[in-house]
Formats: sequence, C-alpha cells, structure tokens
Amino acid sequence: MSMDPDFGLFGAPDADAFGPGLFDGAVPAAEPSPGGLWVHAEDGWYDVHALDTDGDGLVDTGTLTDAQGTAVFTDLDADGVADVYHRVRPDGTFETWRFGEGRWRLLDRGDIA
Repeated sequence: MSMDPDFGLFGAPDADAFGPGLFDGAVPAAEPSPGGLWVHAEDGWYDVHALDTDGDGLVDTGTLTDAQGTAVFTDLDADGVADVYHRVRPDGTFETWRFGEGRWRLLDRGDIA
C-alpha cells in the first residue's frame, strides 16, 4: 500500500481548511494568550468560545457554525491551541484536520452515513 504524498500529516497543507466565513466577525490576534482555545488561521489566531469537557479546569473543545456546516475544535494536549478540527457539512460529509508545525493538514474526509 503506497501513501498518497498529498494527504494527511505527510502531505502538503491545505490553505482552505476553513473556507470563507468561519471566523466572520472575529478579530484575529497576533498570537494566542492564556485562558482560551486558540485556532490558527492564515490571517492570525482566533479564540473560539470553548468548554471544559473533561473536567480538568481547562477549556478544550469549542464549536463554530457557518453556512458550510459546524466546526468542532479540540485541544488534545492542554496547551490552549486546537490540535484537531472536525467539519460536519450540511450535505452529510465530514473532514478531519490536524494542526502541527504551524499548519492544518487534512487527515480524513468522507460521508457521515
């Protein structure tokens, strides 16, 4: 089985991970600050309203919704920066992205059903 060099953690990052409008109305920051769930985008960092879903006292999961569906961001290592992003679209498809080395990389996509 050969690995597709343009897919996943081993491939090139997709500049259109979020699509237009996901952060409409939000003001980007130059860098993350303590106490939030920060998401890196091409034009800066955004603090996503988030909840502490695992009870450790730190926010770890947040959502945003736009015309292209719902985005769920999760901080896996408690550093305040979203590591994984899932997008569920109205057409029944999904995408999963992973943040590393300053870039979002597509891990998986497909149909929900």
